Amino acid sequence: MVEIKMVHIPQHIQDLNSYKPGKPIAEIIADLQLKEWAILWNNENNLGPSPKVIEAIEKESKNLKVYPDPASVALRKSIAKAHNCDIENVVVDNGSESLLDNVFRSFLNADDELLTCEGTFVALYIWAKANNKKLRKLPLGRGYRFDVKRIVESINPETKAIYIANPNNPTGTIITNDELDEMIQLVPKDVLIIIDEAYYSYAHSLSDDYPDSFELRQPNVITLRTFSKAYGIAGMRIGFALGPAPLIEAMAKVKMTFAPSNIAQAAALAAFEDQEHIKSALELNKKALTDFYLALHEAELDYIPSYGNFVMVDLKTEEAAKQFTDDMLNKGVFIRHLKAFGLTHCVRISTGTEEENGLFIKSLDS
Repeated sequence: MVEIKMVHIPQHIQDLNSYKPGKPIAEIIADLQLKEWAILWNNENNLGPSPKVIEAIEKESKNLKVYPDPASVALRKSIAKAHNCDIENVVVDNGSESLLDNVFRSFLNADDELLTCEGTFVALYIWAKANNKKLRKLPLGRGYRFDVKRIVESINPETKAIYIANPNNPTGTIITNDELDEMIQLVPKDVLIIIDEAYYSYAHSLSDDYPDSFELRQPNVITLRTFSKAYGIAGMRIGFALGPAPLIEAMAKVKMTFAPSNIAQAAALAAFEDQEHIKSALELNKKALTDFYLALHEAELDYIPSYGNFVMVDLKTEEAAKQFTDDMLNKGVFIRHLKAFGLTHCVRISTGTEEENGLFIKSLDS
């Protein structure tokens, strides 16, 4: 009998639980015959991008035959100027997920370990597995917060990196200025600290005790930011990292040569330089959170005060959380059951436009 050989798929890829998209929104709306709806499940800025972004995209669309600038010089210069640093302290790539992938490939060897917590950004777990890297997850502390003291005490000789989402997705909680200072002082300088600040703009507008990790200018700290949230261009897939030049250079070495696209770079530059539009988004979010808290309190639902553009609600059991999600969907409100995050008893509701927020609040009452 002839032996049939097959291409080998590495075991860590076979075991990988990758992101599984659900049914397209348009199909759900049609199936449920919804007459009104609110898409509040992906933490997007539903106000949308600045009009200047649309202008930049239209202008750049004439250059689609040309490869993008592989170094994203114009965008990096603008980011560097705003953060009072050199362009060598900035790298741009296709969103936070690509930047996380670059971190794993740039700094961790086969036996190295990344230390983080349960109940945080799911993509971190996916990219760790995809890169066949060790990931150790500690429980979240009281109030669904990263327990800085426990993280520091859990460092062992294999620990080469620590990941903290600040604010954390999906809990909306933060570590404070003092907590970050304490961690930086206690973590060995040969251990990389990755601070994912995807919701930086929102948190900065909501708290005076929210730290800007890049301002500390530490030799072992990398800060991740994105244009997918407050800047309103999630569809462009673009983000950036800030940090010491040697670490940023290493990340730049492993990114795709011509990423991000020229359209994405142009859109991000226009978004970044229109801070007035961002202020409008932040004010809308601040009001929405206040309204959500009041409505959830009146509905006698437990929520976690948030420093992002979303609120996590604790329904106590997985069954109750799933039922709440389904009930909201039938009323046209798309929210996220947090089973994939390991928080099976919780749901996450993003803030949206005034109309969308109103529909959610109305749906709570009905």
